[in-house]
Amino acid sequence: MPSEIQSRIASNFFLDGAKIIFGSLVIGVFMPSAATPEFPWLTFLMGILATGAFLVFANATEEKRKD
Repeated sequence: MPSEIQSRIASNFFLDGAKIIFGSLVIGVFMPSAATPEFPWLTFLMGILATGAFLVFANATEEKRKD
């Protein structure tokens, strides 16, 4: 069973990962580009799913720490 410090580190890692993915999603999808004039739906949906997954993992490790 991981210690409280290990759980905190894992929770912070997943939370920071979610922030980075979401920031990349905003820059990558919503910045206009001449190369791809249409909206990149696949990139948008995969970014939202990856952000959600990282947030779920961060929440799960945080809840383990509180138990």
